[in-house]
Formats: sequence, structure tokens, C-alpha cells
Amino acid sequence: MNYYETLYILHPELSDEQSKQLQETLSKTVEKEKGIVHVVDEWGLKKLAYEVRKQRKGRYVLMQFAGTAATVRELERTYRVNEGVIKYMTLRIEKEDLKAIPPAAGSAEPAAAPAAPQGA
Repeated sequence: MNYYETLYILHPELSDEQSKQLQETLSKTVEKEKGIVHVVDEWGLKKLAYEVRKQRKGRYVLMQFAGTAATVRELERTYRVNEGVIKYMTLRIEKEDLKAIPPAAGSAEPAAAPAAPQGA
């Protein structure tokens, strides 16, 4: 299994409830394809660098997960068919580069230890 990081931008007019529901749907898509979601970090509503689908703002969400190429294909297919996602990008990352984000309240999985500074 490889490690991936996907950053997707949700339509700004989605309510908080719709946004959470869409995030859960995307996480379940990864899990259905035998993937493991490590981190889902919502960055909130931000101004876009350029207009995307006639929108100047969007809700940024970062998701890190472990999975296969089939997991990524299905996740990106889900992005394309869902009108709530206006832009996305997925990258393969090394395990050491997984973001050290504290787990959500009630999560049983501990956060990864931060990497030691190099050259110090």
C-alpha cells in the first residue's frame, strides 16, 4: 500500500452540514476500496488564486490516506461526478511525510511524532 495526500476544494455555498457529509462520503469511498484514512483536515473557506467554476472562494480540505492505485482512481472518479467538489489534486507521499496533526476528539489513533529538524 502507498501513502497519498489529496487536497480538494468544495463549493463555497455548501452548508457546514453538507460539507461534513461530503467529506464523510469521500472518506468512505477510500475505505470501500480497502484504503485507510489517516487524516482529514478542514482548512475552511479561503479565497482562490483564480476563478474556478465561476467561484472566487472555496472550502479547502486535506486528506491523507493509505491505499492502492485503484483507491485513487475511484476517489478521483467520485470527485469528478460530485458537483460539490470544484477542484482536487492527489499526490503519492512517503510515510515519513505524513502530516503530524492531532487526532480529532474521540479518535483512538495517536498523531504521528513530528520529524526532527535536519542539520541541527
